[in-house]
Amino acid sequence: MIFYFLLLLGIIYNLCYNRKTTKKGEIMTSLERFIRYVKIDTQASDKTGTTPSTEKQKNLGALLVKELLELGLEDAHMDEFGIVYGHLPGKGTRIGLNAHMDTALEVTDENVKPHLIKEYKGGTIKLANGLEMSPKQFPVLRKHVGHDLVVTDGNTLLGADDKAGIAIIMSALQYFKDNPKVAHNTICVAFTVDEEIGEGPKHFNYKEFNAKYAYTIDGSDIDVVEAENFNAYAASVDIIGVSIHPGEAKGKLINALLLAKELIASLPEKETPFDSEGKQGYWHINEIVGDSEHATMHFILRDFDDDGIQNRIETVKKAVKALQDKYPTAKIEVNFKEQYRNMKKYVAKKPIALKRVRSVMRKNGIEPISGAIRGGTDGATFSRNGLITPNLGTGSYNHHGRYEFLDLYEFNKMISVVIGLMKK
Repeated sequence: MIFYFLLLLGIIYNLCYNRKTTKKGEIMTSLERFIRYVKIDTQASDKTGTTPSTEKQKNLGALLVKELLELGLEDAHMDEFGIVYGHLPGKGTRIGLNAHMDTALEVTDENVKPHLIKEYKGGTIKLANGLEMSPKQFPVLRKHVGHDLVVTDGNTLLGADDKAGIAIIMSALQYFKDNPKVAHNTICVAFTVDEEIGEGPKHFNYKEFNAKYAYTIDGSDIDVVEAENFNAYAASVDIIGVSIHPGEAKGKLINALLLAKELIASLPEKETPFDSEGKQGYWHINEIVGDSEHATMHFILRDFDDDGIQNRIETVKKAVKALQDKYPTAKIEVNFKEQYRNMKKYVAKKPIALKRVRSVMRKNGIEPISGAIRGGTDGATFSRNGLITPNLGTGSYNHHGRYEFLDLYEFNKMISVVIGLMKK
């Protein structure tokens, strides 16, 4: 009798928590899948010049290949650049799904310890080290009251950007494995590296991916369909000053750090990320390294408009020239690198991907909204190169920092949307 009672409890537990069992007996929910991924450190780097920029990204790639093979994608593999590809054969259109494995540079994702908040009641969420996440500072929290949230412990970012996207795709594939009689289109899967440094598509093999169109699962709000994004450039300024003993420096010492400070002060004061929203562009200083003799500055420049991004480039060039003219004994050089372009005009030429996702979202009770990404996405470059790839949300917010969180209701809702996209 005790045996049957325990067996019944086990059945109820599995039903309540929507657990999935693989052929090898491994039990995993969509949440467990997400937690597994975020615990793998995949932080990118803009210093190495390699692809992937960090070898540790391949650790997640290897796991994903293993899981894809178990889900029936028999050609799943990771190429020499760390990009994972796989296909689940079906009937009809070849539709792609993409997410990226790397995490942002600003905050570490080493030793991520996610915390689950059941039925968030509103109010302040206390994290480690005295940090707090309040609706006053982050008003987006107010729309998630009553939902289960996954947050960080305050020591790392969460990694939902974009491991939530990966987990959504893998959970959708799990659905088709568990429901073999459900007809679906051929599903083309790709997980990229180095998206956070603008190099996700650098070595992407479009022929191998072989999709007619695709969707990147790498956004926030699940009712927003994004087919527009910033034009993006990186700028680096190298300053070599004149070093001399401070005691005899009158009229001679040129302090590179002070020149860096002066350069920042010469840029438009109200055009930083703090002062911008919507379709307003910005310049952003994200790193200064060096000493009084030699300093290097790293900026990013963002603007939705083609002319706007060129104007921002010219603004930096003029500021550098003015500084060089003022301090002729210093040596100041600036270099620009294009990271990605606005996908809007490319997606507009082939609207089929947008039409399909809007229809599927409505069937899932979501009224789609057109949005513009205040950032970048692999889909921007994919679209520019002919593979139309709008961006969809994951239900995660406050990316790139210790206040990142995932709304589990929205996360699971998005799994349903992706399943609908793939169905015949």
